[in-house]
Amino acid sequence: MPQPILTKRQRQRRQHEEIVEDILTIARQTMLADGVAALSFNAIARQLGMQPPSLYTYFASKEAIYDELFRRGFIEFGRRMNERPDADGPLAPNFRSAFVAYMQFGYENRDLFELMFQRPAPGFTPSAASMAVSLGQLAESRRQLSEALAQVGGSLPITVDEAGDLVIAMMYGITAMHLANNPELSVGEGRFGR
Repeated sequence: MPQPILTKRQRQRRQHEEIVEDILTIARQTMLADGVAALSFNAIARQLGMQPPSLYTYFASKEAIYDELFRRGFIEFGRRMNERPDADGPLAPNFRSAFVAYMQFGYENRDLFELMFQRPAPGFTPSAASMAVSLGQLAESRRQLSEALAQVGGSLPITVDEAGDLVIAMMYGITAMHLANNPELSVGEGRFGR
């Protein structure tokens, strides 16, 4: 079957979307190689073969690139956390699968993990829309924790929100320790990865 003929506007929109994806790919490669704070608007433009002012057609600033990566990072993180096999299961397997999914995300996306959970880029503050994605994931994790506790008839001397914050701190700490001490080892290996 022949491909539909695109209008000039459709071709321009497709080209624009492709360049946005190229910009984000280059940004992630740079952040992985040199650290999140090393991202450079000018370096991205050079790698794309365009003048730096042309990059403003796609992103208003370096912080806008960070913001899009932050937002996309939380969308992917949320997808992984919600699609794990024990997301709504019994408490112990639920905790284990949450820890593994969190750590696996950090291991496979070190640049996004750093941007999302460490705030390494001076001057970058996520937009309200991007924070809404992050906070939506936080609310979902608290819902899952509350349901898991209800299944075992458990009660805590602290609120579910406080318990959730403790779980997040543990997941973050273990993942950060693994990435700092055994970055060459996959999840399930090493002192913290296992």
